[in-house]
Amino acid sequence: MLAEENAGGPGLETAYRPQYQQVAEHIINFIVASRLKSGERLPTEQALGERFGVSRSVVREAVKYLTATGLVGVRKGFGVYVAGQTPGTLHLSLAVEPDQVQALFEFRGQQEMLTTRLAATHITLAELRELERLIAENWRAAEGEQRDTFILSDNQFHQAIAQATHNPFFIETIKNVISLQRWAVKLAVGGYPGSLRESAQQHIAIFEALRNGQGEEAALAMQQHIDSVYQAYRQEVKRRLLDDQPTH
Repeated sequence: MLAEENAGGPGLETAYRPQYQQVAEHIINFIVASRLKSGERLPTEQALGERFGVSRSVVREAVKYLTATGLVGVRKGFGVYVAGQTPGTLHLSLAVEPDQVQALFEFRGQQEMLTTRLAATHITLAELRELERLIAENWRAAEGEQRDTFILSDNQFHQAIAQATHNPFFIETIKNVISLQRWAVKLAVGGYPGSLRESAQQHIAIFEALRNGQGEEAALAMQQHIDSVYQAYRQEVKRRLLDDQPTH
C-alpha cells in the first residue's frame, strides 16, 4: 500500500505529497516499462489500484492529473489510454493569455518537482558532472549579466535534469513547457525576469540536493526556484504597467 508521504529530515520543512501524485508517477513508469504507444489502452482503474495497492478513487485522481498534463486520455466505453499526441508534448501554438501565465507557471512547477524527484533516483555520475559544468557556465553568465548566455545555460540545466530521469515523457514535457513559458514571458517582459545571480544560486541548491541524493529537498528547491521566477515576472509586469501610465 502506498503511504501518504511526509518527507524531509530534521530541521527541514515537512513536504506533503498526496497519494495521487505518487500513483501518477507509477502510471508513467508503467507506460514506459510496458512500451505502450499513443492510443493504446492502460489497465482499468480497478486493475491499476490493485497493482499499486490503492483505491480506485486514488487512481481516478491520478488519471485526472495526468489527463491535465496531456500524458493520458479517457474515452467513454474505452477507458484510459496513452494520449493521441506524443505523450507529454505541449503544443507550442497554444495561445497563452496574460491571465493564463500563472497557470502555466503552476503547471511547470508541478512538472519540474516530479521530474527532479525522479531524477534524484536515476541520475548517473556522468549526468551529475554535466550538471556541474552547466552550473559553472550559468554562474559565469549571471555574474557577467550575459542574459542570452544565461538563458541558454538555464534551459540546458533544466533539460539535463529531465534527461536524468531516463523517462521520455518527462524529457519531452519539460522541453516543451520551458519553450512555451519562455515565449510567453518574452512577449510580456522581453526576457528573463528577476536577478540572474539569485536564479543561479537556486540552481546550485537544486544541484547540491541532487548530488547528495536528496530527492525531496531537490524537488522543494525546484519549486522555490519556479515560484521565485514567477514572482519576479509579476513584479516586472507591474513595473512596466506603471511606467506606461500617462502622466499629468
